[in-house]
Amino acid sequence: MAASQKLYLALFHVLILSLFPLKAKSSARTQAEALLQWKSTLSFSPPPLSSWSRSNLNNLCKWTAVSCSATSRTVSQINLGSLNITGALAHRIGSISGLQIVELFSNSFQGSIPSSIGHLKHLEKLDLRMNALNSTIPPELGLCTNLTYLALADNQLSGELPLSLSNLSKIADMGLSENSLSGEISPTLISNWTELISLQVQNNLFSGNIPPEIGKLTMLQYLFLYNNSFSGSIPPEIGNLKELSSLDLSGNQLSGPLPPTLWNLKNLQTLNLFSNNINGKIPPEVGNLTMLQIFDLNTNQLHGELPLTISNITSLTSISLFSNNLSGSIPSDFELCRGLSLQQFTVNSNSFTGSLPTCLRNCSELTRVRLEENRFTGNITDAFGVLPNLVFVALSDNQFIGEISSDWGECKNLTNLQMDGNRISGEIPPELGKLPRLRVLSLGSNDLTGRIPAELGNLSMLFMLNLSNNHLTGEVPQSLTSLKGLESLDFSDNKLTGNISKELGSYEKLSSLDLSHNNLAGEIPFELGNLNSLRYLLDLSSNSLSGAIPQNFGKLSRLETLNVSHNHLSGRIPESLSSMDLTRFDIQNNSVNGAIPSAIGSLSKLTHLDLSVNLFEGSIPVEISQLTELQYLSLYNNNLNGIIPFQLANLPKVRHLDLGANYLENPDWSKFSMPSLEYLSFSLNELTAEFPHFITNCRNLTFLDLSLNKFTGQIPELVFTNLGKLETLNLYNNSFQGNIPSSIGQLKHLEKLDLRNNALNSTIPPELGLCTNLTYLALAGNHLSGELPLSLSNLAKIADMGLSDNSLSGEISPTLISNWTKLISLQVQNNSFSGNIPPEIGKLTMLQYLFLYKNTFSGSIPPEIGNLKELLSLDLSENQLSGPLPPPLWNLTNLQTLNLFSNNINGKIPPEVGNLTMLQILDLNTNQLHGELPQTISNITS
Repeated sequence: MAASQKLYLALFHVLILSLFPLKAKSSARTQAEALLQWKSTLSFSPPPLSSWSRSNLNNLCKWTAVSCSATSRTVSQINLGSLNITGALAHRIGSISGLQIVELFSNSFQGSIPSSIGHLKHLEKLDLRMNALNSTIPPELGLCTNLTYLALADNQLSGELPLSLSNLSKIADMGLSENSLSGEISPTLISNWTELISLQVQNNLFSGNIPPEIGKLTMLQYLFLYNNSFSGSIPPEIGNLKELSSLDLSGNQLSGPLPPTLWNLKNLQTLNLFSNNINGKIPPEVGNLTMLQIFDLNTNQLHGELPLTISNITSLTSISLFSNNLSGSIPSDFELCRGLSLQQFTVNSNSFTGSLPTCLRNCSELTRVRLEENRFTGNITDAFGVLPNLVFVALSDNQFIGEISSDWGECKNLTNLQMDGNRISGEIPPELGKLPRLRVLSLGSNDLTGRIPAELGNLSMLFMLNLSNNHLTGEVPQSLTSLKGLESLDFSDNKLTGNISKELGSYEKLSSLDLSHNNLAGEIPFELGNLNSLRYLLDLSSNSLSGAIPQNFGKLSRLETLNVSHNHLSGRIPESLSSMDLTRFDIQNNSVNGAIPSAIGSLSKLTHLDLSVNLFEGSIPVEISQLTELQYLSLYNNNLNGIIPFQLANLPKVRHLDLGANYLENPDWSKFSMPSLEYLSFSLNELTAEFPHFITNCRNLTFLDLSLNKFTGQIPELVFTNLGKLETLNLYNNSFQGNIPSSIGQLKHLEKLDLRNNALNSTIPPELGLCTNLTYLALAGNHLSGELPLSLSNLAKIADMGLSDNSLSGEISPTLISNWTKLISLQVQNNSFSGNIPPEIGKLTMLQYLFLYKNTFSGSIPPEIGNLKELLSLDLSENQLSGPLPPPLWNLTNLQTLNLFSNNINGKIPPEVGNLTMLQILDLNTNQLHGELPQTISNITS
């Protein structure tokens, strides 16, 4: 294969030469005319080449940007770099055959590189960087065999590299970066570039493997292949490049482990392999690279621990290993800053554990530290000390404890301090207010206490302040209103008190404000309507705010999310809100009243609307159907009445619809079609007639609640055959009749089934046992009969089983209940069950409620019932149980209710009854007990 490629190149060389007519060297005058003709096609800003004129033809060698050979007096150099020239390259450039240097960089040359460039046999340097050249690299360029410097970077070149470039055996500097070049780099192409010092092909579209022949370029000092689509492993031959100073293969699709030969490159100063798929470990041999300054392997799939030998590299200025799977602790004797040169240490988004090494305190040159998203532990109160050059520190999302040191106030260059998501306690030190350049302060999700220090108001450069999810108390300091550059303020999830200051309305740049989940009171200040830059979030939810939503909130025209839910707000929704760009509007759990304004239909970008648990009255406005982006709509628990508007079917994207707990009436269901629904609740309304047929076509439904209405008729078979994604089905308290269809077994994802208080009859279908994800089963209050199907034993996840108030009969099989080990509540009272209570009941050790009363169970109470240590209520009353009270019964020390009345139990009440110290109700009436009442009952004080 290699021989055929060489033959091809030789024939190509002969063919190209045959295309060029043999002629004598062009004269200086001919060259001048060629240059003048080229100039006439160019535009300049401003015109720089006044010496290029027909009147000056005889002084070619004195023309601006032109140099001549001392012997031939013909042009040897053209230097037109950075002159704002627009136009095409000279197609007759080949006629200036003595050219050695052509520099046209930093202009606006367009079009292709002319093929006549192949005439320039003496060309040594060609610099066409930073233009707008397109098309492909001409194969004729391979005839310029004296080239040592080729710079075509930052153009719009495309296509593959011509194989003829392999003839450039003298090339020392090859720069092809920032184009759209593609294809693989052929081994034949580079094998002859043995004098190459710099190869820069970054930011192109090259693909395929890096050829092993790269190892033949033994003079190479700079190899930049980054931001392409190279794949495969890094070739071990790269270890032959002993002169290499900078290696950058980042931003590709390289995989496999780091080749052992890589650590032979002892002159390496920069190693960038980030953003690939490299796996394996970082070996101890990395310590051989003692000249290394920049070490960047971030965003790969590396695992294992950080080798201690990195301490040997005293010249390191930057270590970047973030977004890998590295783990283990950083050894306490890790000499991270032995050379006192380290400036950046970024190992975030790994799985490191343990405490921070004490050596961090000695890294006096550190400017950037990123340790977030690991599992570091330990006390960080004194982990850093005073590092005056620190600019960026991120310690978020670890498990650090301790307090925030006041020493941070001495890091005067700090612009970013992030410690959120740890277990840091204590108060926020007021010394943080001494950081004049601080722009980001994020201390959220810790255990901080005390007040917000007023000194934070001195941080005049601050644009983000996050103190959320702590235990901060007191009022928000008035001094913070001086932070005019603030763009994001988050004090949510604390215990702050007082009123919201009207001075907050002066934050001209604020785009996000979150004061939710505090104890703030009073009215929402009218001045918040002046926050014209507010765009992302205004969240005042879960406080004790009162009064009305300010009318001027309509001025917040750019705001996307407004959440004032879970307060004590009253009044009406301001009509002015219709001029906003809201995507989320949440006012649930307030006392907002009146009609829902029809203007709400103007909020065309709304995706989330929650008006639930308020006092809205009147009908649902038809205009809501104009909100075609709406995905979530909840009007639950208001005083809405009238017919549900069929126009809601015009909401094509709605996934969550909750109209429950109102006084709504039937629409014409035949006009409904809402196939995108995933959650639907019409519960607790005035809905009648049969099951709404449109629901059977909502094939994405996971939650359906029609409970507490007046629906009649049978449950359609299509509910069970079409709605295969259902997780919750609640038809409680209607008047559904008929049997439970056997097709219920098709609901493989069903977790909660509530059919209580209907008029269902027949037997429980055995197919119900196929719903193996059920945790809640409620069939109480129907007319079900027959025995429990043994297939229900498959319900291994069941936690709540309610079958009471039916006509179920037969014995409860031991096989049936043995698998219900997660059962918390078993309620089968008011049926016709008979036989013994199976001893296997003792296996249900999580049981808290056991109600078997009003059946015809017989035999004795099984002693295994004493295993149910979590039991709170036990009711076996009104059966035909006999025999004595089993001694293990008195082991149920959590029992609060014990009802055994109306049975045939005999024997005595033993003194051990006093063990049930939590008991509130003890009812053993109408049995055959005898003997004295034990004094120990007085121990039961509850």
